[in-house]
This record gives sequence, C-alpha cells and structure tokens, in this order.
Amino acid sequence: MRLGNRVWGIILCAVGIYYLIEGINLPPAAIGDPLGPLVFPTILGLSMIGCGVWLAVRPGPRTNQPVLSRRTFPQVLLLFALLLLYSAAIPWMGYLFSTSLFVFLTSFLMGERSWFKGVAISVIFSAGIFFLFIRVLTIPLPLGFLETLGWK
Repeated sequence: MRLGNRVWGIILCAVGIYYLIEGINLPPAAIGDPLGPLVFPTILGLSMIGCGVWLAVRPGPRTNQPVLSRRTFPQVLLLFALLLLYSAAIPWMGYLFSTSLFVFLTSFLMGERSWFKGVAISVIFSAGIFFLFIRVLTIPLPLGFLETLGWK
C-alpha cells in the first residue's frame, strides 16, 4: 500500500465527515419533502467516508508500475478536458444528453470498443439516474433544450 493512498483516503474521510455533519445540521424543510436538503449531503458524506476508508486500507498494486505513465497521461488529460466540457454542457444540453455523451466518450476512452455496449450503458445509466432524481427523490435536474421542447 502506498502512503499517498492512505493520505488521500484520510483526506477523503475528513471531507466526508464534514459533508455529513453539515448535512445533518441543515434546517428541516418548511414545506415539501420532510427530509428536505438533508438527503444529498448525507449520502455524499457517507459515500466519501466509505471510499476514503477503502482507499486507505486496500492493498496496493502487485507490481511496481507507476500509476501515471507516459502512455496514460494523455488519457488523463483528455478525461479532465471531457469533464470540463461535460460540466459546461449540462446547462444547455441538459443532464440526460450531456451525461449520456460523457459516459459514452469516457467508456470509449477507457477501452470499450463496442459502440452498441457504449451507447446502451450510457443511455441506461443516464436515464436511470435522471428518473431516480426526478421521480423518486423529486430533485430537479437541468433539462437543457428539452425544456424548450416543452418537456417537464
């Protein structure tokens, strides 16, 4: 196990604890959902704590290969650029289309060569998360150009 993983795991746990405390301390909603704004930061905090613990205690790689090599560095830069474009595209493309495109391009970048699998996974993932937020959690997500088409 690398010391860096432990350090980042501890940092992630600390940020997760902060989110959890701040989420729990939010005032309850006066109208609407009784959980109000409590749900998202609590889930986010618990997820960060879980990932931080996993990162800190998991065994390290079996080889001595560097995590970032000359071969993988361009992929990391491209992934970062895609993430920036994704965040910029959400307001005008909407969550559903921008996330589908982002997941598809990311899966292709990570090695998925089947167009059918890439499209299927990206559409199912995006639609699932979209309808979970819209219908179950009743948290609105940006609709983008779907809003101009009258979709609500």
